[in-house]
This record gives sequence, C-alpha cells and structure tokens, in this order.
Amino acid sequence: MDANLREQFDRAVDDDPGADPGEMALAAIAEGGRIRRRRRGIAAATVAAVLVLVAGVVTAVNLRPGGSGPVSPPEAFAPAMMLVAAPSCASKTVEKNATDVVIFLGPAVTAERKAELRSKLDDDPRVGAVLYEGREDAYERFRKLWSDSPDFVSSVSPKELPETFRVRMEKRSRYASLRADYAAMDGIEWIEGRVCTADAPVGGVW
Repeated sequence: MDANLREQFDRAVDDDPGADPGEMALAAIAEGGRIRRRRRGIAAATVAAVLVLVAGVVTAVNLRPGGSGPVSPPEAFAPAMMLVAAPSCASKTVEKNATDVVIFLGPAVTAERKAELRSKLDDDPRVGAVLYEGREDAYERFRKLWSDSPDFVSSVSPKELPETFRVRMEKRSRYASLRADYAAMDGIEWIEGRVCTADAPVGGVW
C-alpha cells in the first residue's frame, strides 16, 4: 500500500474505529486513486485518452467478424488518434445524435473530389456549419497541441495528417443519416461524431 493509500486508510479507521476494515480499505483506495488522478493534470489525461483510443481501434480491428481486417485502411487510424476532444465536448465518439462531426478524407483524394464534397456539405440541410482543414494547418494545430511532447511531434510529418471537414450539425438527431450517407462516398475515409455544447469549436476537436 503506497503512502497516499496508507494515509487515507488510517484516517478512515481513526474516524470510525468500529467500521469494517475491508470496507475502509476500499474507501481509502478509491480516495487515493482520486488524489493521484487529480495530480496527474490535464496533459496526462489527454495522453491517456489517446492511449485508450489506440486500444479501442486495435480491439475493433481484431474483433471484426471473419478477421478480414479494418473497416478503413490503416492510414486513417493514426491521424484520428491524434485528435483531442475540445473541453466542452464529450471525449467519446458517438454513433448517433452527435452535434459535431469530423470527416477524414482519404490520402489519395483529388482537389476536384474535395471541391465536390465541400459543395455537398455546403448544400446539405443537415449541416449547420462546415470548415476545411488541410494537412499544413492540421500539422500546425497538432504541433501546438503536443508542444510538451517534442519526440511525439518529431515522429509525425504533415503528409501523415489527413485533410478533414469539420461539421456542426443543424439537428443532432440527423447525424446517423448523414454519417451513413457520407461514409459511402468516394474520397471519405473515416467519420467521427461527438456531443458538444454550443461554444465548442466546429467539429468538436482541437
């Protein structure tokens, strides 16, 4: 038992000498864990979120029926893992009722196809707002976001980051239909939706 847990356990027992030691130990462990999590800070929490997403992607690939591989080419996964949900958004992605969406474009998408997709999004009544982010802009954002992890930043180049469209839904109830429609379109690699408050950046990620 480390110092934090020992301290919490002793304090709990002192407060109630007649309590069951096992229950007191569990309470002390929970409190000690809360203290450690608070001390890690925002940066550590962000890295942990990325690691969880990595594990989730690996699990999804491994558990796909028939073992036939990922639903998207592997290139789409690593850049998606580099996104961090904005503070006013839920960290987990959702399959329906998303307020904000990130649409990842494939590595071989042409300028003509990007223009077509942008036009479709601009004219789509389900879309309230749309922004485009190219590779250079994505890299600059990525570099600032991970400025305290220079080794991580140096391991990535702009060409490895995807071009994306960031979307704010007009009505969150229409996300499932939008996702189904655009996922089937040529040039689109991956789509993520999140639930955010109105003050979040369009797309719901930093």
